[in-house]
Formats: sequence, C-alpha cells, structure tokens
Amino acid sequence: MNPHQYAETAAQILKDRADKLGDYQELYENLAARLTLSFKNKLKPGERFYASDAVKFHIENKLARMDCGEANSDHNLDGGNYFFIHGGLTDESR
Repeated sequence: MNPHQYAETAAQILKDRADKLGDYQELYENLAARLTLSFKNKLKPGERFYASDAVKFHIENKLARMDCGEANSDHNLDGGNYFFIHGGLTDESR
C-alpha cells in the first residue's frame, strides 16, 4: 500500500469502530475517569507499575468500551480473560 492507501484504510477503521464502539471523545473521557480512580496511587512520582497494573488498564479500557458502545460479546470474552490473567499475575506475586 502507498501512504494514501494507509490513510484511507485507517480512516475507514476509525469510522467502523465509531459505529461499533461509540463516540471516541465519550469513550476516552470515560476511560480517563476510570484510570484516574483505578490508578490514583500509581500516578505519583516514583510509584512502580506492575504487570498486573497493565492488565488492569486493559480491564478498565474494556469496561469503558462497554459503557459507551453497543453490546458486543467480544467485550465479555476479552474482559473475562483479562480478569483471569490479572488473577494469575496477582496470585503468582504473593
């Protein structure tokens, strides 16, 4: 593909996802609020971000998408898997 074809393809992906996931501004405002609440102690200088925190980010992202978009079984499956991965990481760190 040439650069213009990449741009056109990317624009179509954004349009398709907006139809499926809802307005991007609402989605990312929702996600920012969730992350601020979820990681308030991690946002301080010098705080370490662990693998389980990275998975928690994906959980919050999936929940924000569920709040803002249409019902989608993929959200449930991905969300469940993220919770299982988070459990594995936190259980192993004990």
